[in-house]
Amino acid sequence: MSWALLTILAVFIFAVTTIIDKFLLTKWIKNPIIPPLFFGLVGLLTSFIIYLFYGFSFLAWQNVILALLAGFIYMAGEFLYYKAAKLEEISRIMPLVFISPLFILILAAVFLGEIFTPMKYLGMFLLVAGAIFISSKNFTKINFNKAFWFAVLSALMFAILAILTKYLLDFADFWTIFSYIRLGVFLASVPVFYFYLKDFPSLIKESGLKSIGFMIFNAVLLLAGILLLTIATADGPITLVGALTSFQPFFTFILATSFTIFFPSILKEEISKSLVFQKIFAIILIFIGAILII
Repeated sequence: MSWALLTILAVFIFAVTTIIDKFLLTKWIKNPIIPPLFFGLVGLLTSFIIYLFYGFSFLAWQNVILALLAGFIYMAGEFLYYKAAKLEEISRIMPLVFISPLFILILAAVFLGEIFTPMKYLGMFLLVAGAIFISSKNFTKINFNKAFWFAVLSALMFAILAILTKYLLDFADFWTIFSYIRLGVFLASVPVFYFYLKDFPSLIKESGLKSIGFMIFNAVLLLAGILLLTIATADGPITLVGALTSFQPFFTFILATSFTIFFPSILKEEISKSLVFQKIFAIILIFIGAILII
């Protein structure tokens, strides 16, 4: 089950990048558009390096278009997530993003023919339920407002991205698909670059050299996680890979709690008895779900 281990390692890396993002946006960076722009640039450079060392395997032009489209879909998911986070408390938005595996489950069954036993489906639902519980602070007053639908659409975008990636991996190696999607992400970020072009020097100056170093490091980490997830997607069923990404909020919770206890000056999260019991319950669901699907 190497694909399962790769997926769990990838989502651990995603959890680390989430913590770094939170630190950057809390301490140093006022404009949240800056980290995604650096991610696009570092992704473009990474694709170029991969081409120099490995080259790209042949991919029909229609699949090249699909891979570039996947990059645009990734940026659309990010944009919708930031729109939702801007309109609503993050504690109410984050759980909605983790319904993405349910969308993957449906899309993979329809378009890829991935069908599993009832026990595995139970495991998937437990994983998703655990992810929602562990990333939530308040289940009351759910508002079906713009923020809600932006978050749900963001989850759908990431699910479509996963399905497209799995489909494309039948036609080329993971280096090629990973690189073409990164090119798509960069192309999708070009209009944003253009919009902020005249303000970019002042935004960089405002962020400072230290934060720029952290953003580049975080972008490299995120790309490493995405590459691992791409390899896992090539080897395993995308439905199960998607379900295991529900481990991300578990790792994020562990890391955030550790920083709160040992390094509160860097990151401090709310810790209460009721919240801790909720998280423990969620962790139990996540691990039972993982045991059922692996």
